[in-house]
Amino acid sequence: MIANGDIDSPQRAAQVLRETGADAVMVGRAAQGRPWIFREIGHFLATGETLPAPAIGEVRDILLDHLQALHAFYGEEQGVRIARKHLGWYAKDQPENMAFRAVVNRAQTACEQILLTRDYFDALQAGTQPALYAA
Repeated sequence: MIANGDIDSPQRAAQVLRETGADAVMVGRAAQGRPWIFREIGHFLATGETLPAPAIGEVRDILLDHLQALHAFYGEEQGVRIARKHLGWYAKDQPENMAFRAVVNRAQTACEQILLTRDYFDALQAGTQPALYAA
């Protein structure tokens, strides 16, 4: 049996497994923009320890790989459109995320989308105010 519904943290996964006796948990919305939640859950279930949040550079690298995969799979035009929701999910907890989303959602090419995303996350990693271009 697989339990699902509001599995949004390693602690919640452990609680649901304990309370339901299920064999596994299914994660849905909590993985949007947080694909590392699976390793966090696996680690917590195996060790009882909480992993630290990924560094912003790791988030950037995961997101850039994700963007490139979307562009390759769907083609540039459709991939750029589909990537917009993913960009929003990855940036939702970051500073200046609304301004970033407004700018990156206007990108028309895969290259532009990747450059805007890289610049934004590089600024976050450097601890500087992200430049919000008039793209």
